[in-house]
Amino acid sequence: MQTLQLDRTAISFSPDGMTAYLRLPEPEPGTGLNYSPEAVQAALAAGGVKRGIDQKAILNMIRSRIYDRSVAVAAGKPPQAGKDGYYEYLFQSQLDGKPRINEDGTVSYAIKLFEMVTEGQVIAKYHPAVQGVDGYTVKDAPVRAKPARELPPLRGRGFECKEDGITYVATITGKIDKINDKINILPVYEVSGDVDANMGNIEFRGDVIIHGSVDDIEIRATGTVSIDGVVQGASIFANKDIVIAGGVLGNGKSVIDAKGKISAKFFEFATVRSKGDITADIFLNSNVYCEGGAFVMSKKGCIVGGSVHAVSGIEANSIGNNAEIRTHVLVGNGGEVRMKMEELRNSIKAAEANITKAETILQKFQEYEEKTGQSCKDDPRRVQLVRIRVRDMARKAADEEDLKKLKLMLESAKGANIKVRKKVFPGVFISIDSCDTSCKDTFSDIIFIKQQEKVVMRRLSDWGSA
Repeated sequence: MQTLQLDRTAISFSPDGMTAYLRLPEPEPGTGLNYSPEAVQAALAAGGVKRGIDQKAILNMIRSRIYDRSVAVAAGKPPQAGKDGYYEYLFQSQLDGKPRINEDGTVSYAIKLFEMVTEGQVIAKYHPAVQGVDGYTVKDAPVRAKPARELPPLRGRGFECKEDGITYVATITGKIDKINDKINILPVYEVSGDVDANMGNIEFRGDVIIHGSVDDIEIRATGTVSIDGVVQGASIFANKDIVIAGGVLGNGKSVIDAKGKISAKFFEFATVRSKGDITADIFLNSNVYCEGGAFVMSKKGCIVGGSVHAVSGIEANSIGNNAEIRTHVLVGNGGEVRMKMEELRNSIKAAEANITKAETILQKFQEYEEKTGQSCKDDPRRVQLVRIRVRDMARKAADEEDLKKLKLMLESAKGANIKVRKKVFPGVFISIDSCDTSCKDTFSDIIFIKQQEKVVMRRLSDWGSA
């Protein structure tokens, strides 16, 4: 049988060069002519197809007489992606620091604030990058795989990399923190038992853990403070979070002050201050202020007596009691924050004026130096002006940072409300921003909100479904 010949016009390619297509023109009827695999192979070779030829597809086209239609007859090989290097961290790096609600409605304040590691413990392993495999087109042009990326060595302190270059171990026992790509292992002050006046006050640059109770002392920490037992008559100050699993018997003198969150089983006759949220089962005759929210989580939880001011809002099971003890709950900012913001703005303007005045006079000193060639570097007047400028620039920067924080606080106070799941009793005073009201009767299932410069009540269950 005679065969038909093909030219390269019968071959086409995909835009990316990864697929070749063959189109067989239909032979003239009655000629008995057909195509042979050899003729097709020759045409493909002449057209530049060098790799990935599908012999079965070609034979099927010839035998099934598939004409005047492009059929894929060759395929290139796509590159195989590699895998970037990555670190496997062998410690828990995400801790939410929140109390846990039990099935019976009680709340556990045994909160894990951080992860501890011991000297010699493996904290991370590096898995090197695996490079990909290059591919090719049907014309045998290389298609490069994207290079896999290696990661730089871990940065931080308190650990080292072993000789294998991939295993990282702790060099001290302490608290491990991971922030972005940096790991720090820092020492922790840990006491296995109670702490009282016999031990004395504790001041530590780092985190403090007390596996017991704390009586009549003061603890100050630049990190977190975690206490398993009860705080009685003691004061706690922390630059981060404070967790007191047993609660606080303040005796009218305890101060619990954190720049982070505070959680405790209860607060009685204590002063409590937080830059974040405060969570407890009971607030009893305490003065509480937080820039976040105040949450009474237990089903039997309550706020009785004293004052609780939470900028972002209050959620409680009940507020007040049948004895109608005076209890003041406040949310929002009132006018004091705006007054403070205005004071800061005035302070910033004054600092800017002083800086401008100092720089104007310093410029005159410079002009005098350029004109006379005499240095004024040690002139007492110039030295004093430089000091004033540095002082006021630092003051201005600090005031601007404080103003920024107050603006964020004002924003978080928008729409702040007070939610009471069960009862609010007579004797309870409510403040939202600068608006006040008091409860004359007992109400249940209530939310207090501000509308048209008044404090109004709505049914909480209806509000939640709105």
